[in-house]
Amino acid sequence: MKKQQTTGPLWIVLGAVFWSFGGVCAKLIPWSGLTISALRGIIAAIVIGLYRRSFRFKLTKSTLAAAVALNLTTILFMMANKMTTAANAIVLQYTSPVFIILLSAIFLKEKPKKRDIMAVVGTLFGVSLFFLDQLKGGNALGNFVAILSGLAFACVFFSYKLPGANPMDATFLGNVMSLLLLPFVFLDSQLFAHGVTPWLVILFMGVFQLGFGYILFSKGIQHTSATTGSILATIEPILNPIWVFLVVGEQPKPLSLVGGAIVLTTIVIYNVILTRQNYRLKTT
Repeated sequence: MKKQQTTGPLWIVLGAVFWSFGGVCAKLIPWSGLTISALRGIIAAIVIGLYRRSFRFKLTKSTLAAAVALNLTTILFMMANKMTTAANAIVLQYTSPVFIILLSAIFLKEKPKKRDIMAVVGTLFGVSLFFLDQLKGGNALGNFVAILSGLAFACVFFSYKLPGANPMDATFLGNVMSLLLLPFVFLDSQLFAHGVTPWLVILFMGVFQLGFGYILFSKGIQHTSATTGSILATIEPILNPIWVFLVVGEQPKPLSLVGGAIVLTTIVIYNVILTRQNYRLKTT
């Protein structure tokens, strides 16, 4: 059991590292965000099915809701990557804890605590800097789509709390739903216009970046608290823009960097406080 508690966080870190290549891969593929989401998801579904040694899943309302939210998250994230910088897309997606707080208040009638309000205020302040930085850059729409991906990401975790939800089934089904996007793939005029390189990149995305990323994270979260897992997962938005800068040379604007630092710092502090409070409750 002690070994599992040690290796659990390690699996999450490795999963987050695989996820962090999403931005640079999206920038290297000249296809639309919908095409990338479709092919990446289909390949990932096959990888996850092979890992589970089963392509079956138990369909419940909660699992279906989580699967739909997961699929929307990947679609919106890929679209945002095509419309704004990779750094903006990934950091704004990580505003999801704010939406979880709001969804819990609206649907579960959970009154926000002081820490929740501080997290919302800090995150909103950081996000506002993204839009101030993009008023003349034409990327405000991309930033908005990235925030929507954060809302969808929050709905994934929110759905996991509902009775009858199965995270692994939801992850598998969410990727299977990528088949619904195939019509957009066939309409993409760039699909066969750039040789074999985009196909190798999309294969890497489906097998390793998404497939192995989900598998490792799911394996690790079984032996790690949700809040600790959330903290460790912030490795993704830190590494994501670094890979993009090193490979593509894309550099976020100054205000976006400051806003991103504020958002990530706020989310990490919030999760640390939440983890400590939960630990105190368990030990009293």
